[in-house]
Amino acid sequence: MLVDIQMEQERKISKKIVVTGGGSGGHISTSSGIIEGLKDKYNIPYENLLYIGGDLGMMNEGKSLSIEQKRFKDADFQTEYIRAGKLQRTLNPKGILLMFRTILALFDSLKILNRFKPDIIISTGGFVSVPVCVVAHLKKIPIYLHEQTAAIGLSNKIVSKFAKKIFITFKESFEYLPKEKTLHTGNIVRKSIFKKAGNGNIVKPLKKMIEIQEKYPIIYISGGGQGSHIINTTIREALPILLQDFQVILQTGDNKKHKDFDLVINDKKKLSAELKERILPVKYVSDSEIGFLFNNVDIYVGRSGANTTYELGIMKIPSIFIPIPWVTHNEQERNAQILVNLSLAEILLEGEFNKEKIVLTIKRFWSGWRKKKESLNIQEIEERFPTNATKKILNEIEELK
Repeated sequence: MLVDIQMEQERKISKKIVVTGGGSGGHISTSSGIIEGLKDKYNIPYENLLYIGGDLGMMNEGKSLSIEQKRFKDADFQTEYIRAGKLQRTLNPKGILLMFRTILALFDSLKILNRFKPDIIISTGGFVSVPVCVVAHLKKIPIYLHEQTAAIGLSNKIVSKFAKKIFITFKESFEYLPKEKTLHTGNIVRKSIFKKAGNGNIVKPLKKMIEIQEKYPIIYISGGGQGSHIINTTIREALPILLQDFQVILQTGDNKKHKDFDLVINDKKKLSAELKERILPVKYVSDSEIGFLFNNVDIYVGRSGANTTYELGIMKIPSIFIPIPWVTHNEQERNAQILVNLSLAEILLEGEFNKEKIVLTIKRFWSGWRKKKESLNIQEIEERFPTNATKKILNEIEELK
């Protein structure tokens, strides 16, 4: 028996695996979840696991780090970053430059894959993944793809053509993909969202907010990992009114051009001593803080990226979504609609978004929530948001069996 166990362990850890995907918080969170699952199940050594991301920072920030470079700065697995550019449907000077970066990324990917010699590629999507997967396909390395959104973007449309298997978060994605190799698994879920304790900069001030939460419900407002200037600006204008009845945690991102975080800090200084205690500006919410936050907020307001929407569905947090209007196939609105159909959310379109509208919407939504909460179909919600996607995906990768 001991020999069998040792042989099984050796078989599991002998594979060299590349995980790729980036450009947005959703792709990166899913990559992180896959890596966490691989390490937990197969005890893969450092030298056998490689994450490939991109080096493209935020717009208007010059040579800033990409969000994946920031996220995996202290990773306990190998990382490489290629010169990928966002895929463009129209040609203009900026588009040509980004296309040139994509060509460079093909050479970067070839160099990395020749050196690392992976047995498997697991892609979580985004423009970063395309050059890696194209080169992997040419080298006949099996590719497995995870799609997070209800719709499907250009990057994953390309990769889906030569992926061995495709795993989807929402059943709505079946219409875009070849059904014979597509499986509904749900999304990769960070273990950290379930942790009721936390450590980090937001924990202490959030504990103070919890003390008066019964009187002043806590709203978590987020424009996604990189923040949203339009959401930040509108909430700043609404704060003096909003803080009369609610407490606000505003995740601004860290855009160096708009400097929204600094502006909110300045706004906070101008408030009365009482209202200052009800606003908490943060640039990011870390994995060590997110569980404590999710387990203590009353309402979410913000963007409806796939990972955010999925985690809110799992945690059953009532939400007001402001979808990004210009994304492919209106995917954020489609993500949000899934929670609307389950009576967990409503949608406020960006074109209707102003300080008066957001205050009225939050007040009306919250006043009706307790009655709506009693009629939720908990079983249907849990069926729509399974939490075992990592296990399902790893069990379907033939090279790991």
